Amino acid sequence: MNKRMTCLWFIVGLGSSLQIVASLSITECIVLFSTPFIFLKDYQQMRRDGVMLFFWVSILVIVGCIVGCIANKTFFIGVVRGLATTTLIACSIVFSHWLIRKDPNGFKWMFVGGALSSVISTFIFQKAVDLVQFDGDIDLMMAGPLYWIQRLGVFVTLPTRGWYIHMPFVVNITAPMFMAIFSMLTSTSGRSAALTSIAFVAIIIIGGQTRRTMMRLSKNFWLITCLGIVGIFAMHRGYKYAATHGMLGEDARKKYEIQSNGENSLGRLVLGGRSQAFIGLLACRDKPIIGWGPWAMDTKGYREEFMMKYGTLEDVMEMQRSQRWLASQGIIKENLISCHAHITEFWLWYGIFGLLFWIYVIFVFLRYLRQDCFAVPQWFAWLACSIPGMFWAIFFSPFASRLGTSMFVVACLMARAVRQGKFHLPEEMIVEIEKVERGK
Repeated sequence: MNKRMTCLWFIVGLGSSLQIVASLSITECIVLFSTPFIFLKDYQQMRRDGVMLFFWVSILVIVGCIVGCIANKTFFIGVVRGLATTTLIACSIVFSHWLIRKDPNGFKWMFVGGALSSVISTFIFQKAVDLVQFDGDIDLMMAGPLYWIQRLGVFVTLPTRGWYIHMPFVVNITAPMFMAIFSMLTSTSGRSAALTSIAFVAIIIIGGQTRRTMMRLSKNFWLITCLGIVGIFAMHRGYKYAATHGMLGEDARKKYEIQSNGENSLGRLVLGGRSQAFIGLLACRDKPIIGWGPWAMDTKGYREEFMMKYGTLEDVMEMQRSQRWLASQGIIKENLISCHAHITEFWLWYGIFGLLFWIYVIFVFLRYLRQDCFAVPQWFAWLACSIPGMFWAIFFSPFASRLGTSMFVVACLMARAVRQGKFHLPEEMIVEIEKVERGK
């Protein structure tokens, strides 16, 4: 074990949620400072490992940001924040490749540091997303069930995500299943956490802990995908029954009735629960190539148009509250075009290059599951089991984790490099894999 690199992995995790300027974290400052030196040294290695395409796609997003800002005359703060985000993504790709190549087995210590960071950031160096969501009120934030779902989930699943092949199989299954049950019973907004936790468990059951069993996921990828789609509809029916019959509490029943708007379809429920993820698509329809620039203002009534057709009173109140707080802090003007999804946000803000970025990421995820998930068994819980959650974020959550998402994609690409023999795992990881194979 390289103690120096292990310490760096831990520092990367520890500083990940500690934000010092706007939404810029301590870790991201380290990334920005070190990337130019790393890139000059590791450019050829990134090419050999198959990471350069991802890097160039991220550069196109920067180009899209610049073009969008010029074409739409974006206000100064929007330009700064847009360029900061896109530049950090490109830098994070370079930094992540260097860190993973230097110590591919140190990732677990990033999770340890990240777990501690999630607690520390409650009181100091708070995350911008928490400030927006809770108006900067720590007591209100800690009183909400989502706070405990997020923080508890990080600690409960830590052994599985970091030490997957060493943990007893029952522990690997029990931890995420506990979070699924906890999320459903404690919050009316915990459905996404519960759904992704169930998918996490399902992939563990299918993949097991050895390369041989993990190959089942690759060999039966399309069958498993079809079963997963069927499972989503089945879980929708189960959730509907539990919510309407009061099994999840009165609040959950009322929320289901509001979001379903009297209809029984899964699509209606998604529209009601994640309407902010779809509003931006109306704007993308009008400017699909250039986009509207970062932090685009709604000057054409897209929110009202969507809300008249699909929205709920709860959606309107939530959007108005968050945007009033952002405006009061001088972060944005009011009437921002809602784009509560990675892919919608990038397409809306950075144009066609932003859309291309996420199409490429989706391709990498699917290819990893289809061809590369067994290459590095130590990463299976980190990558394969977490991809359903990543898909949910891409389509239904705002983009915030610049380093974490970039590193996740780079790790998928490095797993492919391992399978193709372009990158060789250190001896200690090979010994771990062989030991588990013999034990199973």
